[in-house]
Amino acid sequence: MREERKGSAVKGKCYALKPGLLVYNRLFAWKQSFAVVTDDYDGVVVSNEFPQFEVDTAQATPEFLALYCSSPVFAAKALSLSSGSAAVSRNRLKEADFLRLEVACPPLKVQERILEVITAVDTFIEALLAEAEAAAAARTALLDELLRRRDDSWTDKPIGKLGTVTRGKRFIKSDYVDSGIGCIHYSQIHTDFGAHTNEVHSWLPEGMRPKLRFAKPGDLVIAGTSENFDGVLKAVAWLGEEDVAVHDDAYIFEHELEPRFASYVFTSPGFRAQLPAVISNTKVVRVSKDALERLTVPVPLPDTQKEIADTMDTIDRQVRAISDEVARAQTARAALLDALLTHKIDVTPSDRPTDLA
Repeated sequence: MREERKGSAVKGKCYALKPGLLVYNRLFAWKQSFAVVTDDYDGVVVSNEFPQFEVDTAQATPEFLALYCSSPVFAAKALSLSSGSAAVSRNRLKEADFLRLEVACPPLKVQERILEVITAVDTFIEALLAEAEAAAAARTALLDELLRRRDDSWTDKPIGKLGTVTRGKRFIKSDYVDSGIGCIHYSQIHTDFGAHTNEVHSWLPEGMRPKLRFAKPGDLVIAGTSENFDGVLKAVAWLGEEDVAVHDDAYIFEHELEPRFASYVFTSPGFRAQLPAVISNTKVVRVSKDALERLTVPVPLPDTQKEIADTMDTIDRQVRAISDEVARAQTARAALLDALLTHKIDVTPSDRPTDLA
């Protein structure tokens, strides 16, 4: 559920969910947002953006229809009939248009077999996701423990006393070219990079050089803005051979710490615990340059910094390996579902699910 409210605080018409009905999100039908209401949501109220439908079970099961409507092949159909006030983001699939869409409906027994096959794949993916979540939690706990194993050689210093913090300069994605000046957009810190990188994914024209600000090899590039608390002040250590241009919603931290160690510290529970006191939480979450400079970090001897960074690199490789396996399984699921629904792969009630363990 999104939230709980008293009935008196609810404005506008709301409708109670009923178990067994097919429900979809009108705004995100094109993003495959379909499901069957389960008993857990019996009586939960929703707005008219979540219409419900009774399914003629003589022709199809609600679960099969939800699966079919959640497929890429159906998503394309839904998008073609969606309309709204903003391009794509506010597109709605109205109920009348939804009911016009055709579904390739195999016999009920075949529907059941398709559901069995995809459920087996989903169970495998869920196990991988649980493993990835456990690995990420173990990573955080290990980092916290490593930073607590301190002796008298360690100090705690404000970031502003450890180096220079500079804000990047403005550029937009439409400025990108196929080759030129390597750059890091603040959004890429959230989506494209881990704790450190020596490669960029985008470039700017050489003519923009005088208008840009650059991170040098070894500097941290820090996201000063995020849509949520977890993303703000995510850092990536730049380990490339040349300077890299940095977006104005990110900070450049020039310092003398071991770069990988510095980046890992920004993800540590002790460091993140300081953030609620300094964030500006409006439409997006921001941390000002002055606030960033006041935050403190633990500073062990250089050899210890390297040891911690090496240990965390090993753990991160393991976490990435699990995440890559999840991505491969999800890609395979999408291809399998498409093949099942378009009859590229035929199933019969006598087939057995493939052992995915």
